[in-house]
Amino acid sequence: MDLVTPSVGLIVWQTIIFLILIFFLSKYAWKPIMKFIDQREEKIRISIEDADLFQRELKMLENKKNQILKETRIKKDKILEDAIQIREKIKHKAIEEGVLEKKRLMEETKKILQLERKMAIQELKNQIGGISIIIAEKILKKELDSNQKTNKQEKFIKELVNKL
Repeated sequence: MDLVTPSVGLIVWQTIIFLILIFFLSKYAWKPIMKFIDQREEKIRISIEDADLFQRELKMLENKKNQILKETRIKKDKILEDAIQIREKIKHKAIEEGVLEKKRLMEETKKILQLERKMAIQELKNQIGGISIIIAEKILKKELDSNQKTNKQEKFIKELVNKL
């Protein structure tokens, strides 16, 4: 049992050495170790606070980014709506102008056709008048020729009767 249970002298010397070790450690090592642990604890605390601050700033920036994206989408949608409305207005205006231009061209064409028709009728009347004049002239010439022949015949007969 001597191996398992230490002697009293050994226990005393180990206690004295342990107390001297604690005294030296407390005198020379404990304060620097505690100071280092306190500094490290302070650095960790500051790092955690900074991380929290950065996390809050990041959330704030994320919210701001989302807000800006939302506003941008709204503006984009508004611009697209305006562009569609402008396109529709231009399209309707072009259709209306096309219809008006078509009506104007139709009216001008009708006027031109009526004018050409009148001119064609007038030209036809002139031609008919010219042909009528030519026919009348020919008829009159024939009548005058036949009248002159009858006049010649009458003169001839009168001359013959006078000679007889």
